Amino acid sequence: MSAFDRAAVRLLDAIWPRACEAPGCGRRADRPDSLLCSACAAALPYASGAACSKCGRTFPGQASADFVCDLCLKEKHPAFDRACHALEYIPPVDALVDIFKYRGGRWLARDLAGFLEAAVRARLPFAEADLIVPVPLHPERMRRRGYNQAAELAGILGAGLGRAVRRDVLSRSRDTGHQARLGRAERLANVKGAFKAEKPEFVRGRAVILVDDVMTTGATLGECASALKAAGAAVVWAATVAAAV
Repeated sequence: MSAFDRAAVRLLDAIWPRACEAPGCGRRADRPDSLLCSACAAALPYASGAACSKCGRTFPGQASADFVCDLCLKEKHPAFDRACHALEYIPPVDALVDIFKYRGGRWLARDLAGFLEAAVRARLPFAEADLIVPVPLHPERMRRRGYNQAAELAGILGAGLGRAVRRDVLSRSRDTGHQARLGRAERLANVKGAFKAEKPEFVRGRAVILVDDVMTTGATLGECASALKAAGAAVVWAATVAAAV
């Protein structure tokens, strides 16, 4: 944030103080360029501890850098090379994501992308990345929602990391609907072959950070990574704001 922007925020706060967006809070949002107060931001369930070298899910304790969790060992490994997330998808994170994703809360993009950037810097070799690609929405879903939440996050992340963002290299060939009520096997089947790389020349031989809001089973991210790998991407890392516990 520039000095001018910081001064503008202070002036606006004096006239019309920002309220914390965390459910049930309502305190003043006292953090610069944020819609979460210091107490709520500090109390969020951050992903910490050791992590699976594939899906990125975290757990208490220690593990080697190449540790692979039981879930990844038992099932076919996802196509992405590594994944990371900033927060656990439990209250109040689920409510914040719901506001951001389904209730027009684009104003939360900067806060959520800030958490995402911190996780990428801590858990991925981001300096080796060539570009950032958001998980696409189907055109009909995009028309109804008016914006792609993954693209909102990717744009801010790209600016923070100094990496190009390409919103046009992946497309969703069919509307797969909401996956929230589907089981793991159903989710995998639902998104199978649903994504296509439109411009392979932009990903061929490159390291890509694939961005979405939440990873539940990793099915969507895995299918997107498969499409990017089929187009010639050398490496695909997946990064999400939150992941299901």
